[in-house]
Amino acid sequence: MTFRQLEMFSAIVESHGFLKAAERLHVAQPSISQQMRFLEEELGERLLIRSRNRKIQLTEAGKVLKRHSDHVLRQIEFLRMEISALSTDPAGQFHIGIGGHQLTSMLAPALRAFHAKFPKIRLDIVNGTTPQIVDLIRENRLDLGIVTFPLTVTDLRKEELFHESMMLVVGRTHPLAKKREVSPAELAGLPLALYDLTTSTRARLDAFFRENNIQPEIMFELSSVEAMQMMVETGVGATIIPASALLGGQHRQRLRGVRIKGNPITREVGAAMPPFSRLPRVAEELLALIRNRFQKFGRHFPSNSFRGRS
Repeated sequence: MTFRQLEMFSAIVESHGFLKAAERLHVAQPSISQQMRFLEEELGERLLIRSRNRKIQLTEAGKVLKRHSDHVLRQIEFLRMEISALSTDPAGQFHIGIGGHQLTSMLAPALRAFHAKFPKIRLDIVNGTTPQIVDLIRENRLDLGIVTFPLTVTDLRKEELFHESMMLVVGRTHPLAKKREVSPAELAGLPLALYDLTTSTRARLDAFFRENNIQPEIMFELSSVEAMQMMVETGVGATIIPASALLGGQHRQRLRGVRIKGNPITREVGAAMPPFSRLPRVAEELLALIRNRFQKFGRHFPSNSFRGRS
């Protein structure tokens, strides 16, 4: 089994055909077909099935090989980056998943600093929910994920980076805008625009509502903090978001943050990584910049800065 065979196999699966894989790799199609026959003979299993409509389907053995070949091919890319770094600037591509546009905005200076240090490495950034990003890491399609914790998975490396309190946010003319803090009971009956059910932050909020025997009046469920603030700005009730989203955002002048009394609702953010014994140097450099960025935010938005008095 050779690296080239794995590369061809992966290209066939991702391109959905032998011809497109050949075009992608700049080789003749008969060469790819021959190498796949050699690979199947070596493994003693059929890997690919070509259906009547000429679509490519993976056998069970093919699914196992795809999962492992993705890992091997990515490790070879990392190897090339590290070797090139010994004599020149490392070059290549690094795939990072970030849980939402608000976190992306928070990390923009760290990403810019990474690009300045490694101008030949292209950062491919994907936004998604925590479950989506975790799945992409498992599929070897992402090298690093910055997501909302807690993360209960056991097959990935994890590191908590930052935590902060969440706050009630209302419009400047809302009756609650005059208050410094509200009790959990005051949230009952308040029209809310909240995170959608696919997010771990929504699970944290639902737990808070249950603990305080609150039946929330949810008008909108959204995946974007920006969209939640825009809804509140147009007069749709209130929302509950991380302090940094309001105080570091463009809606700060038109919205008002109010503390919630009692035990604070917090958001934890951390890194999720493939379970390698060590990350490539460029990945460690990026993670160090991200750590430093969150440390700066932690000084501005400590987890107790919006703790209400019970």
